[in-house]
Parts: sequence; structure tokens; C-alpha cells
Amino acid sequence: MDNQLRLGETDANITLERAWADALGLLEPEVNRPSFESFFKTAKPLSLEGNRLTLGAASELAKIFLQKYSELIKTALESIFGASVELEFTLLPAEPKKSRSASVKKEQRPQRNISPFSLQLNEKYIFSSFVVGPCNRLAHAAAFSAAKNPGVVYNPFFLYGGPGLGKTHLLQAIGHHVLENHPELHVAYVSGEMFTSHYVTALREHKTEEFRRKYRSIDVWLLDDVQFLAGKERTKEEFFHTFNALYQMNKQIILSSDRSPRNLSPLEERLKSRFESGLVVDIAPPDLETRIAILGNKAESENADVPLPVLTCIAELIQTNIRALEGALVTIMAYSSLMKTPLSPELASQVLGRYVEEKRFTELAPDAVQRAVADAFNIELADILSGSRRKDLVLARHVAMYLCREHTNYSLPAIGRAFGGKDHSTILHGCKRVQALIESDPSVKEIVDTLSSDLKAGRL
Repeated sequence: MDNQLRLGETDANITLERAWADALGLLEPEVNRPSFESFFKTAKPLSLEGNRLTLGAASELAKIFLQKYSELIKTALESIFGASVELEFTLLPAEPKKSRSASVKKEQRPQRNISPFSLQLNEKYIFSSFVVGPCNRLAHAAAFSAAKNPGVVYNPFFLYGGPGLGKTHLLQAIGHHVLENHPELHVAYVSGEMFTSHYVTALREHKTEEFRRKYRSIDVWLLDDVQFLAGKERTKEEFFHTFNALYQMNKQIILSSDRSPRNLSPLEERLKSRFESGLVVDIAPPDLETRIAILGNKAESENADVPLPVLTCIAELIQTNIRALEGALVTIMAYSSLMKTPLSPELASQVLGRYVEEKRFTELAPDAVQRAVADAFNIELADILSGSRRKDLVLARHVAMYLCREHTNYSLPAIGRAFGGKDHSTILHGCKRVQALIESDPSVKEIVDTLSSDLKAGRL
């Protein structure tokens, strides 16, 4: 009680700073982490006249968000002041936004020490632009720790999750951080497909020793979409030896996949055990508050003033992944600009209702279909991807193939790759078998129809 602040202290600045710092301590447990970091921590108390406190917000979006939580803020401040408080919200000067931009530029990396065979790093994919929420907090913390101490902690680090959830962002953020803070280290960011291409080229040109020298000189290896290696026997063998060589030299290895190591099939147990020997972390789809914060960041990066109700409407409609979320925001901003129509929740619902229907088909990937079928048949995803000839597993596998062909825009060879490198003729055979069963077996037809309806409705 002795530390309780009172209105009318002689030093108003000290009063404001102490009060707001204490209020943030009370507010933090009550507010979603992304909202707290993006809107509450960036706010500043500007003046205190009588019992009226003016709070400055970093952006128009932040101001709207703070107003939404005005009663919560008011209660926190009143418990600190011990008196009634009236709140007024305004915008801070533009300097904070500039400083944020400056900090982003500072974190953008000169790519001088990136390996010549590496893919280039996207300058936008840095830690400061990654929105942290409950769905990805552990992944972000582990990635940042690995970037600060490459080869020392969390090695190997295996990151998995569905498409568009931030795996690539975190991998490239690690690369940027290492290049900036450990300029003596060589970084290589490659995809599973690119590693395969490099190795096949080396075989064809009889340059496998050169290939090995290049890959084994890496200090930080960032391998995206490692699931692409499944089913490629010679490439997997070379990958195994490359992985071992780097690991034994304490080089940092960071891998990403659309599924956990246990569900990477067909993949030898020795590779799975190596992936699992370090830290394995998943990224889940973002919750509503995190999606709103992501949209707010995207709007600010585009210098667009998008009302909070519009962002909320978009976040409620688009629940799949971050790329779809940001694409929806760009779509509605473009529509508003071209049609000279003010942004509103009604406009968002009108435009995005069609957008969601059009995108649902193209965004659906084989892994989502496989998981849905595995759940429906009460089996593991690894069973769908295995080569087991058990009757119930074969049926589930063929149903998954059929639904992939019906509900995704993937070609037969691409679907085959998603099933562990199966030939397109195998996929076609599975599809034909299910089509025949649909016509002759009502129970199979019921299962397929139910799964089809759920996939179309986006319920899976």
C-alpha cells in the first residue's frame, strides 16, 4: 500500500511512468500475448490532468484495440492510483513507426557469408517481424536460442507443421541472425527438393566429391521441406552421411517438415531417430487474437489504415494459415481501392465469402486429406504412408488417394510424391478401386461422401 500511487504527485512524469509500468504488469496475464506485445507495450502515457489520463497508441489499429480494452485498462490504473480514472486515447507521433522500420532494416542481413549454392534469404523473414502467439511461442523461442548459439543448443532442431504457419519464416530468421551476429560462419538455406537436385546433378556430372565438400563445409544448415526426401533412396543415403558428418563436427542442423519425424514415411528408422535426437517442435494454426495481430502487422507494413472490425472479420473467416490470411487482406484492400469502396466488415464478408470458396479447393493439400482419412479410419497417419498390405490400411490409403485427386489441384505424380514417392499409376489404380467400391459398397460410399462433404466445407 505504501507504494500505491496517488493523483497529484509532484512529478507527473514519474507518476505516469510508474503507473503505466505497474498497469502493464497487471494487464499482461489478462491479454493475449500478441495483442499485449503489439498494442499494450507500445503505448505510452502522455499526460495526467486531474483524473483524466491520456494514453498514446503507436498506430490507429493499436488505438482501436486499446479502446476495446478500455475498461480493463481503467480498472488496472484505478487499482494503482487508488482513485477514479478517466481515459482518453490518442496517437503517438510517427517516430515509433520509423524506429520499428529502422530496427527491421538493421536486422536485414548482408548475405556475404551465405553459401553460393544456398537459396537467397527473404529480407522480410526476420525475428522482429514474426508474430508470436500461443501456437508458435515454443518454436520461436527455440529458433532464437539456436540462432544465438549455433551448434551448442537444440541440435538438430526439427520444426514441423502445416503449410503457411511460419516454418520457412523461422528458418530464414535464424539464417539472418547468424549472418549478422556470427559473420565467420557459413550458412546454407536449401529445400529438400534443391538438395535432391544438387545430388542428382553431381551424380550425372561425376562430381559427388565436390558435392560432399561443399555441403560439409557448412556451419549452419537450414533444410526446408525435408519430407521431399522420402522415397528417394540414393538421395536419402547421401543425406544420411551429410547429416552425420555435420553433426559430428557440431555444426548446427535445422530441419522443417509438414509432418513429425514419426510420420515421415517411407523413411528409414535411422533417419527418424536422428531427427528425434534433438529438439522436435510443432507449429499449430494461429488462434483468433494471433491472426488479428498478424493482419495488423501486415496492414502497417503496407501503410494501410484497416479498421479493427475489418481485421477481426478477416481473421474469423480465414483460419487456415498465415499466407491465406495475408492474401485475404491484400485482396480486400485491392478491392476497396479499385472499387473506391470504404473498408468495412460488410465488404470483407462480401468479398471474402467468395474468396474463401475459391481458395478452399486450391489450398487443400494432400497432407490435410491424409490426416482426415487417418482420423476417419481411426489409424495413424504413418499407416496411410506406409507400405503395409493389411486390408483396412490399403482401403484407407486408396480412399486418401481418391480424395486427393478429387479435392486438390495436385497432379497424379505430385500426389504420388505425397504418398512417399509412389508412381502415378499406383495412385490411378487406387482411385479406380475406390470408384468401383463407391458403386458397389454402400458403407464405402458413405465414408467417402462424408469425408468429401467435410473437406468441401473446410471442417477438416
